[in-house]
Amino acid sequence: MNVSVDGAFVYFIIPIFGGIPITQTTVSSFLVTLLLITASIRLGKNLQKRPTGIQVLVEKGVGMIYDLTTSAMGEHNAHWAPFMGTIFLSSICGSLIGLTGFLRSSTADLSCTLTWSIMVSVIIWYNNIKANGFVGWLKGFTEPVAVMTPMNLISEVAQPMSMAFRHFGNVAGGGVITTIIYTAFSMLSALVLNLISASGWAVGAVLLVVGALLLIFAVLKKKKLSLKILGAVSLLLGLFGLLQALGILSDVPILSFGIPAVLSCYFDIFSGFVQALVFTLLTMVYIAGSLPEPQENAQA
Repeated sequence: MNVSVDGAFVYFIIPIFGGIPITQTTVSSFLVTLLLITASIRLGKNLQKRPTGIQVLVEKGVGMIYDLTTSAMGEHNAHWAPFMGTIFLSSICGSLIGLTGFLRSSTADLSCTLTWSIMVSVIIWYNNIKANGFVGWLKGFTEPVAVMTPMNLISEVAQPMSMAFRHFGNVAGGGVITTIIYTAFSMLSALVLNLISASGWAVGAVLLVVGALLLIFAVLKKKKLSLKILGAVSLLLGLFGLLQALGILSDVPILSFGIPAVLSCYFDIFSGFVQALVFTLLTMVYIAGSLPEPQENAQA
């Protein structure tokens, strides 16, 4: 994931309305939107009555979104499923786009998740005003007693803030942790390889031979994975240490190979999916609270 503690990089500024900065987040969000629109148009064409191939998967996914929406918001709010699906897919794609290495995850920017949260709050306020009128909506802040008004106002502000910071914090924090660990292993790799190469080619050759023998022994005797890993590390350290001592290669971060990728599977894929699901479910719950089932249907 491409995350910087200094914030999103500004590519250029549009000189209108006091200057509109086009940042990494802006570009990533635009590309995600373009991707989802293109995929929707492409997957919505040439639909068959008897679905096959990719259409089966698409219909299954759409059905799952509708089932999740109706179970969380009620059958009367089933028409909100496309909106919830858009929120979920935008969050997933916005997190995964950081895996490209040159684009920033849009969800790793507070401005993105905060915009989504404020949008949800505006929808809730609109529904409450539509149902109770503007004066009735304002009176709601004084319930159950007038002394609760400050707490009710704080709650209205805290709701979108908590949603935004939860999503942003998990995605951005995961990216920062991955970057720190990668940097630490790169520095450790440079230190170890410099020590090996400083003593000439002999140490590198010994590690190379020992690593090869350990791998051969582990494979032939079907030993544990730990012995195979030890042999592979010794082999690679010996190889790159020898190459560095001979002046062929230098400063290859061999110890950082694979470890950031494993962490990325959790922070970028698993955690990104979980945060998208949590954000979508909270959106469903909050909006459903402002859209109760009609009285005539409830009585029936």
